[in-house]
Amino acid sequence: MKGIRYITEGAALLALFVALLLFLLYIPVIGGFLTLALAVPFIVYTVRHGVKRSILFFVVSLLLTLLFGTVVTLPATMVFGISGIVIGYLYQRKKARYSVLLGGTIAFSLAFLLMFVLSSLLMNVNLISEMNNALNQSIDQSVDMMKSLGQTVTDEQVQQLEQTITTFKYLLPLFIVMLGVVCAFFSQLIAASVLKRLKHDIESFPPFRELQLPKSVIWYYLIVLILSFPSFNFEEGSFMFIAILNLAMALQMLVMLQGFSFIFYFSYQKGYSKAIPVVVTILAFILPILLQFVRILGIIDLGFNLRKRIGNVDK
Repeated sequence: MKGIRYITEGAALLALFVALLLFLLYIPVIGGFLTLALAVPFIVYTVRHGVKRSILFFVVSLLLTLLFGTVVTLPATMVFGISGIVIGYLYQRKKARYSVLLGGTIAFSLAFLLMFVLSSLLMNVNLISEMNNALNQSIDQSVDMMKSLGQTVTDEQVQQLEQTITTFKYLLPLFIVMLGVVCAFFSQLIAASVLKRLKHDIESFPPFRELQLPKSVIWYYLIVLILSFPSFNFEEGSFMFIAILNLAMALQMLVMLQGFSFIFYFSYQKGYSKAIPVVVTILAFILPILLQFVRILGIIDLGFNLRKRIGNVDK
């Protein structure tokens, strides 16, 4: 009976996966949103039937991708299949939600890197080179558009555009990780609701106000900040230059996240309306000065544990 169940459930989940894949191929507008659910069949199947059977499930999904899709969609199946199995395994081991999110982010990030390599080897498509060409074309198009509108384009403006594009290229590793975070978060969110309906005990995400990064983050932030000083003079484009740039941006985002979490915590402790921290968050992304303040708040909270001090004052 158990053997029949894992086969029937596998067939149903594979049918769901193929349907999502067809939406992605033939109805891109809807498929773009449904892409975030591609990992869900793999997550659910792994939780219910284990990793060993999920590997067979994954192999069959690759064959179905070639049958109903194209070679181009094969990397997508690999990315979401591998990452889905990892997330499902972490759920099966009863890991905390943030641990699942971290594991899923790492899995997605590595899978995206694997996709870059396989695209280059199997389809002779260098995605990084293609991206560089597209970005260079965007500079030319921007310059042409400004000229067509009667605006004078100076060499300094062109250099600023080129510098922006160059920085974007250097930050590609960070963008891959951010994409991994987004895919892992929504895959986990959708899968959790499905698994709860199937009577699985899935831990809910703790409230955002309870998010506390390790104190070590502040030391990493300070070290990277010192290394980014001009006195170190790392050659632009070198490994160290790109590594420091990506780490600095990533740590700034983490500190900023800590700052927003503190604002939600402070508002909750004071009994303010839930709308207040939401409005502050929206305004922070509109007003750069406010965003700087949030980042400083995050640093202070990490370094001096403001939450504990607020708790003591309230008592």
